[in-house]
Amino acid sequence: MSGQNNFPAISRQVTELVLAGSTEHAEEAFNEAAEQFGDFAVVEVLDSLEPQVTSLHLAAFDGGKLSLATLLIPPKAWAESLAFFAATWNEDMIEDEPEVLAESLFAHIHGVIFASDDTERRAALIHAALASDWGTTAFAVLFSTATEEIVEIANDIHSRGAYSSGQTTSDHDVIPLALEIARTDEDAWDRVLFELFPDWQPGINELRADPEDDEGDDEGHERANHEHALGRSTKQLLLRLRKQVPSKSVSAPKKGSRPSLGEDIFA
Repeated sequence: MSGQNNFPAISRQVTELVLAGSTEHAEEAFNEAAEQFGDFAVVEVLDSLEPQVTSLHLAAFDGGKLSLATLLIPPKAWAESLAFFAATWNEDMIEDEPEVLAESLFAHIHGVIFASDDTERRAALIHAALASDWGTTAFAVLFSTATEEIVEIANDIHSRGAYSSGQTTSDHDVIPLALEIARTDEDAWDRVLFELFPDWQPGINELRADPEDDEGDDEGHERANHEHALGRSTKQLLLRLRKQVPSKSVSAPKKGSRPSLGEDIFA
């Protein structure tokens, strides 16, 4: 495609706009690229951006805002960008506004996964995100906001299987996402459960919603021998996610890109 020669320039333009805080103009650049060269151009540009730049852009467009980037982000590029979502948080924000941060993270993840009805794309996004530690923690943050419902769903899936499950007394927003994961990638579902319930030993103890106790140390509770496996709190998981933010890009500089732009902007 002749337009491929223009893709590095578009990538540089988008990067500069995002780092300048002009995400709306960056989205306009994506729209113009799509009109001139097709959706393939947007995919190629998104795949060439540094993940921290992609994260900054996508954070401005959740399920409530239409975005070509949200619709077309390649699964691997999204998974890498998810590592930087918590980069702008600090411990005071996590301490004072854990629910707000969790809601923002939910809007982002839900907006990307359910942006289209393409089941293969959803599966690829889930698999890529949950193949990483930070992705697993991010999804666990969402489930920690509805621990009782997740316990109910997990027990139902264990006894009847993912495709026969889904009955719950709650209509919490995370339930469709939980079922999508369980039905798409069984291993990924287990990884999220173990991140949320670190002391769970299937067949030995049972999952249980943790009583509200945000004062305790994240890893300080020795609960493995207890009758119940208690879940981490939203606040504890948010802190874990913030600590997983890389100091540098999680991928090697892409060919034709300018690695100096955006490098270490969150360090």
